[in-house]
Formats: sequence, C-alpha cells, structure tokens
Amino acid sequence: MKLEDYKKCFAQHYTEFVLKHRIGDDQVTENVAYEKIKNVLRVDLGEGQFFYFKEGRLQMIYISNETVIKKLWEEFKRGEDIDNPDQTLRSRAGKTSNQLVFPSRGIAASVTHDEVDFMELYPPCTMEDYLENIYREFQPFIR
Repeated sequence: MKLEDYKKCFAQHYTEFVLKHRIGDDQVTENVAYEKIKNVLRVDLGEGQFFYFKEGRLQMIYISNETVIKKLWEEFKRGEDIDNPDQTLRSRAGKTSNQLVFPSRGIAASVTHDEVDFMELYPPCTMEDYLENIYREFQPFIR
C-alpha cells in the first residue's frame, strides 16, 4: 500500500475495513492500548502493520516492517521538509532515536540517524492534541 492508501483507511468504519481486508478473528485483539489510546481493538494486518480502532473508527496505524516503512518514509519525504518537523520528541525505539512529529499531516516517525524504526499514521491533529491524546513521555534510557 502507498501512503495515500493507508490514509484512506481512516474514512472506513471497522466493519468495512474487516470485510475489505478479509480480517479473521485471529487477527483481532480486544481491549488493548497504544500509548495513550486505550480500550481499542487492534487488527494485525501482518508485516508489522497494526490498526487500532475505537468505537468503530480507526485511531492509529503503527507500522514497524522495515521494507514497508522505508517505502512510506521515502514517499513522505518527497512532499515534506522532514528537517523541520513540528516537534522532535524522545522515541521509545532507543537512546539515539528521535520521534519526528508532523501532526497536521497525521504522521510521526521514529528515526535513528537516517533509518526509520517505526511510523505512526493517525488523523491529522494539532501538536497539542498529539501530545495530550497519543504520545506518552518515556523515561531516559539507562545503561
């Protein structure tokens, strides 16, 4: 899928998403959390792609598959000045990782040097909304 294909998923209701992607019961886990988003259904689409639904609406897509995120990040970089994210936050991916946040575009990426660790896709929001409703501050890494 391309970045735009992922973004179109936010317009789909859970029922439509499940039918379109032929999701089996074994791919759905209930009552999980993703950072500050709690009591959601997690759909495992495979290849490190997790879709989080609350009350039938998609709240977050988390992608960690190296091949997929590399392609999506390259696609995103073509249309965005990635050197100027709205904010750079500490990432849970590791001590040298930064989370680059572009809330108005509905994208955050954890980056270590030039490598992407994971990506988050979510409905566009303000930085304040992202910090209040999604991002969870991490304690400093200790050796």
